Amino acid sequence: MYTALLTILTVSSVSSNDTQSLSASPVVYLIASPQPVSREQVIERITPLARAGAFPSAMEVDIDGISINALVNYTLDASLHDTLAAIYRRYRPDFGAFVSIDPESGAIRTLTSFIRGEEQLDNLSVRTTYPAASVFKIITATAAIDSGKATPTTVLPYNGKSTSLYKSQVLRHQDNRWTRYPELTEAFAKSINPVFARLGIYQVGAEGLRDYADRFGFDRVLFSDFDLSPSLVSLALDDEWQIAEVASGYTKDILISPVHAAAMAAAVVNGGKLMAPHIVESLVDGARKPLYQSEITKLQQIMKPATALALKKLMMATVLQGSARHSFTNYRKEPNLREVSVGGKTGSLTGYSPRGRHDWFVGYGEASDGRKIAYASLVINKEKWYVRSAMVARLFLQEFFAVPAVVELAALPIE
Repeated sequence: MYTALLTILTVSSVSSNDTQSLSASPVVYLIASPQPVSREQVIERITPLARAGAFPSAMEVDIDGISINALVNYTLDASLHDTLAAIYRRYRPDFGAFVSIDPESGAIRTLTSFIRGEEQLDNLSVRTTYPAASVFKIITATAAIDSGKATPTTVLPYNGKSTSLYKSQVLRHQDNRWTRYPELTEAFAKSINPVFARLGIYQVGAEGLRDYADRFGFDRVLFSDFDLSPSLVSLALDDEWQIAEVASGYTKDILISPVHAAAMAAAVVNGGKLMAPHIVESLVDGARKPLYQSEITKLQQIMKPATALALKKLMMATVLQGSARHSFTNYRKEPNLREVSVGGKTGSLTGYSPRGRHDWFVGYGEASDGRKIAYASLVINKEKWYVRSAMVARLFLQEFFAVPAVVELAALPIE
C-alpha cells in the first residue's frame, strides 16, 4: 500500500460520476484499444482515494460482472512527494497544498497536503474552497493579449496604492502628477490591482472575461480521471465594479482548486494547450495484462501560442522583478537551476475553508534541455507567516531539476 503524505506528514492528521469534458470533443492523442476497465469506473474508484490522499497499489474493478483485483500504476512521483514532506516539516505552516503537473501530458506528479494542527480535513490539494485572488490575473492578461486589446508593453496608468482597489482609482481615474505609468508586464509582475481592474473594464470587458474564464475551465467540471469540484466565478459581471473585482482577482467570489491552478500554469508553458490532469497511468491484472491505459487528452487550445509565450514572459517578470522576487533571489546561482527559467503568479487573500491568509504561487519551471513542470503552491497561515508559497516552489524546483534523468510515468512502483 502506498500512502500519500496526507496521512503520514502532520502531527495529528493531514489528512463524482463521469462528467462532461472542458470542450465538447476533447482531442485524444494516445488512443488505447478497447479497454476492459472504463474511465468511468476509474473515476468511481479513484475519486475517494484522491480526496483521502491514500493511494493503494491495488484496487477492485468490475469486468463483465466479475470482481478483479487490479494493480495500479500512478503518475505520482514518490521522491518529489518526500521532498515536499521535508519542506513542510521544516517550516510547519498552518496548512499547505502543492500540486505539480507534467504540462505536455497532464500527468499529476505530486498531490500533496499538510496540516499543522488538529483539524480533520480531507486532501487540501483537491479542494475547491480557496479564493483565486490575483492568480485570476493570468486569465485577464491572457484575454487582453490574445484578443489584441493589449500587449506586454501596453502602458496602463493608475493612481494610489498598487495593492488597493477603490472606485476612485478605477472608475474616476484622472492622470495627475502622482500618476504612475507601468507597462502591462510590470503591472502583472507586481500584481497592481487598479491596473487590472481598468484593463478588465475598458479593454477586456465582461464578455471577454467570461470567454477566457470558460476556456481556462471555470464554472464547469474539469475532464480528469477523478471528480474535482468546479472552480467558480460567482459574480454575474453585470456592472463595472464586478468586472473590476474579477479582472483584478480582488474578490472572494472566485474559487479554485490547486489542481486546476496547476493545470492553468501548465497550459501557459505548453503553448496554450490545456491538458486533462490525471493520476492513474494504467491498471493491469495479476498476470500484467493491461486493463486500462490513460489517454493523453488535450481539452482545448485556450490561447494562441504567441500569447502563451507572452504570458511566460510576464510570469518570468514576477520572479525576476515582481512579487516573487524575494523568494527567488539569485535562484540561478543554485547548481540545479542555472539553466532553468522560472515564471509564476502570486496571489494573496483571506479565505475561510480553512480560515486564514491564503498565499498562492502558481507557475512553471522550464530547463534548457526541454524538461518542464507546472505547479500550484498554496500556503495558508492563521496568524503568523511561516513560509511563503513561492519559497516552497523554489525548493521543489531545486529537487525536480536535480537529476537530468527522465522520470517514468509509472513513478510509484507496484508492491
